[in-house]
Amino acid sequence: MSLHKLSAGDGYTYLTRQVAAADDTNRGHGSLGSFYEQKGESPGVWLGSGLDSLGGSVPESCVSGAVTEAQMTALFGEGCHPNADVIERRLQREGVRGRALDRATRLGQEYRTYDANPFRERLANRYREHNQRLDRANGAPIEAGVRARIRTELAREMFSELHGRLPSDGRELSGFLVRASRPAPVAVAGYDLTFSLSEERVGTVGDRPEGGVGTDRAGAR
Repeated sequence: MSLHKLSAGDGYTYLTRQVAAADDTNRGHGSLGSFYEQKGESPGVWLGSGLDSLGGSVPESCVSGAVTEAQMTALFGEGCHPNADVIERRLQREGVRGRALDRATRLGQEYRTYDANPFRERLANRYREHNQRLDRANGAPIEAGVRARIRTELAREMFSELHGRLPSDGRELSGFLVRASRPAPVAVAGYDLTFSLSEERVGTVGDRPEGGVGTDRAGAR
């Protein structure tokens, strides 16, 4: 079994681009519906006892049938009821506004947000500046040695800003560079579990049977 973490926000697009589309890496950013039409794949479906907890006071709260990208956006991207858009439109017609409208579709607490990694942001800027000085495109490849030099110079600069002195030796600088380079934490919206023996995926969309036994499913558990 393999496990893939889905980060809050756009992490669910991993499912719609590859896993949801039966691992077809050529799908790109097209719609899941168009993939099904072109490939003849059957959509994933909602299943699991957790669906009962999504029931509400309006019929639109019922979650069943095929999983849509709009539902994945609401659930994994925004932490809301999969049918949030439909529920909100109905409640708005009934005069519900503001926080009451948000509470009607919010599932638990909002996803926690974290500040971006300052070292990574400044390093990306340094790479762009380097390419601009050479009249290259911002994202043009930079030689490994040059990248290492830029990264080390920035680490030394930020170490000095933080401690008011230069690093005492290469080991201290290297330790700082390792810590500063760590990615910023992100909120987790869910997990994609892939069982290799049965080819069954939990928390995904799409279906490509292998030898008549493989299934992919999306579910609230």
